[in-house]
Amino acid sequence: MVRLFKILITITGIFCFLVQPAFGNSQVLTDVKVIHASTGSQHVDPGLNPIISELQSVFKYTAYRLLNDQQLNLRFNQKGRVTLPGERTLTVMPSDMDGKRIRYQIEIQKNNQPIFQTQVLLRNNSSITIGGPQFNNGVLLFNISGSVH
Repeated sequence: MVRLFKILITITGIFCFLVQPAFGNSQVLTDVKVIHASTGSQHVDPGLNPIISELQSVFKYTAYRLLNDQQLNLRFNQKGRVTLPGERTLTVMPSDMDGKRIRYQIEIQKNNQPIFQTQVLLRNNSSITIGGPQFNNGVLLFNISGSVH
C-alpha cells in the first residue's frame, strides 16, 4: 500500500511538472486599439469598421478616431505598454486564465503615477472596450482583444 502511494505521488509530481510549464510558456496575442471618441462631427475612422457597431451600441459619441493600434505578444505576467496622448501610458498584463477567460491587469499612468487600475476577464478570442480619461473635448477608449495560443 505504501509503495502504491509513493508511485501515485511520483506520477502526480511528474504530471504537474510537465503541465505547469506549458501554461507558463503560453503566448497571449493582445491587440490594443486607442480610440478618441467625441461628439460633434460624424467621422468614423475606417480602421474601426470591425468594431464600430459595438462602440456605437455602448457609447453615445458620434466621432471615433483610431489613434494607435498596437499588437503585443505577451507571456502570462508580462507587462505590455502602450503610449497614450497626454503623457500617459497604458499597461496591460495577462495574469492568468479563469476557465476560457484571460484575466488582464490594466493600469493607466501619468507622470509615472497610477491614475487608473482595474482587471477584466476577457473571453479567449474576443474583445472588450473600456472608457478612459478625458482628452481633447472627448475621451479615450481602449479596445483590448486577447487570444491565447
